[in-house]
Amino acid sequence: MASRSTPIDWVKIICALDIGTRSVVGLACSPHGDQLRVLATEIAFHPQRDMMDGQIHNIAGVADTVRQVKYSLEKRLGVPVEEVAVAAAGRALKTQQSFAEKELTPGQKIKREEVTSLELEALEKAKKKLSAKSTGYYCVGYTSTGYYLDEMPISSLIGQKGSKMGTRILATFLPNVVVEGLLTVIEEAGLSVRSLTLEPIAALKATIPPEYQMLNLALVDIGAGTSDIAITREGSVLAYAMVPMAGDEITEKIADTYLLSFNQAEEIKIKLTQKPKVISLQNILGIKHQLSWEQLAETISPVVEKIAANIANSILKFNEKPPRAVFLVGGGSQTLGLKEQVAEKLGLPPEKVVVKGREVISGIRYNGKRLKGPEGITPFAIALSAVENKYYGFSYVTVNGKVVRLLETERQKVVDALLAAGFSAKKIIGRRGKGISIKVQGEERYIPGEAGENARIYVNKKAGSLETPINNNDQIIIEEAVEGKRPTVKIKDLFPPDKFSIILNGSPRQLPPVFTVNGKEASLDTILSDNDEVELKGLGSLEDFCRLAELDWQKYQFLLGGKEVEASYILQPGDELACRLRQKSSTSPPQAHNQAQQKAKPPAAHTITVQVNNQKVTIKSSQKPSFVDIFNYIDFDRSKPQGRLIMSHNGSPASLTSPLKDGDKISIYWDKEQG
Repeated sequence: MASRSTPIDWVKIICALDIGTRSVVGLACSPHGDQLRVLATEIAFHPQRDMMDGQIHNIAGVADTVRQVKYSLEKRLGVPVEEVAVAAAGRALKTQQSFAEKELTPGQKIKREEVTSLELEALEKAKKKLSAKSTGYYCVGYTSTGYYLDEMPISSLIGQKGSKMGTRILATFLPNVVVEGLLTVIEEAGLSVRSLTLEPIAALKATIPPEYQMLNLALVDIGAGTSDIAITREGSVLAYAMVPMAGDEITEKIADTYLLSFNQAEEIKIKLTQKPKVISLQNILGIKHQLSWEQLAETISPVVEKIAANIANSILKFNEKPPRAVFLVGGGSQTLGLKEQVAEKLGLPPEKVVVKGREVISGIRYNGKRLKGPEGITPFAIALSAVENKYYGFSYVTVNGKVVRLLETERQKVVDALLAAGFSAKKIIGRRGKGISIKVQGEERYIPGEAGENARIYVNKKAGSLETPINNNDQIIIEEAVEGKRPTVKIKDLFPPDKFSIILNGSPRQLPPVFTVNGKEASLDTILSDNDEVELKGLGSLEDFCRLAELDWQKYQFLLGGKEVEASYILQPGDELACRLRQKSSTSPPQAHNQAQQKAKPPAAHTITVQVNNQKVTIKSSQKPSFVDIFNYIDFDRSKPQGRLIMSHNGSPASLTSPLKDGDKISIYWDKEQG
């Protein structure tokens, strides 16, 4: 039983288990001020290889070893052990790189919500890559390793403008099967889980003080089956990685070279760390050997170099450069020559790769000897993570009525729940509607669609966002984003009003334009479709203008650029015309005039009746009447515009030169709303 010289609150006792490949380490601690006082420790080795490379292969066998540690701790404490803090091995974590990009509307400022949605899209891609190999993953965390604007690197996207944005992320996932296997072992051993953390995270927090976590550092936990890596940068974990090589490779090399059992070789490997002058052994053939530590070191040297190379390559893969320093922990970190080899492979000075033991953990009071070395880091870190509440548990939230189980983190947000629920990132940000391309006067013009409406997010019936923190039992409702509509474009939207005027003797005069769409006559209100071709044919002929202006074009001379233009000339926007009376020419002799008059035949009369604004109008003309003749028979003052002049002929846009027929229906009015 633990000593009671210092009062112990037995209710607050924290028991932690480090379930490793070779053994299960258990310890019991009592909070004492800002530290944990270790009351008891226990180590039990797996009698057979029930775990390999950190993965539980025999649940019943591992549960038996855990139960053995539980009973030993209870015996020493004198109280039952019911709850334990545990950790999922870092070797089970899967780190995945992913990239996502999105087209932007020119001129649009990028918002935080859009960046988060883009990151979620990259996370979905990363998760899909893993799901193709296995089923079920918890997202432990992610970090963006780079942002891109128009394919150029940029430190931040928020507030920027461009045509395309992108992000590259490193995301870490924990397979569901690992968590379920660990929980099953605990349950089989008659225990319940007090807290669940991840070994590399716990070790990182325990060994590297917060004020140093801004540095680019690598922590390598070298166990029996694997070497687990955590890399920090700028105050967060950049990536987790795993090398499937560690202490067991050294053991197997010794066993294979000297024909020993695995357990014999393991004992020799442990002795080798002490550098004894002579190590005695007897192999399966009964042959005895007396070996120096230098001989054994030379035997394992190729394997040590291979492990170091794999560790260095993994660090460089995710960090893209050597870190500022490397910390080695775990029992395997004591392997002769490993520290030096890691430094060499990374191109670091030897003093920047160090082996850390229990002494670096300031939050633990421990006077024992069993867990003094690097192998004690993980169990102490698990205990600290429980007392500091820096752990992962499980929380349950609902997303649109669907219950989702989350691996609880310190900073859970709506975005985490949406990823777990499989909610597509493409349903969060309202995409702009499809635009249309129109050729105007021979030039291509693109009109973008209307802006979409972003998803509406509610947390417990209150408006939220992707960044809103969430807790256990929260209810999340998300109304999917709505894509914008295609634009409605009329001809009048493409031309400014000054396009429909000429200058006559220095004064602007508005004229009705003549348009065609795909070769067919159209009006200003014609709605355009994708790939339409619009042409402004002009503002009618000079003769049409004279009729509108009630001018006798035969009495006037019209000059454009100093040269006279004919009545058939098609006026163009911006034409500057000069108008003046024609000079009278000399008349012909009276006799000749009379003779010509006698020879001239009387012109044929044309009489038709049309409807103008639902009123019958009779037109008499010596020539076939055209639309412009209407203004000689109706009371319509065009000298004082009251809006935009609208003219239709039998339901279609009117042309001033269109011939009139008996029974035609005509509408002429001012559109005051468009004036």
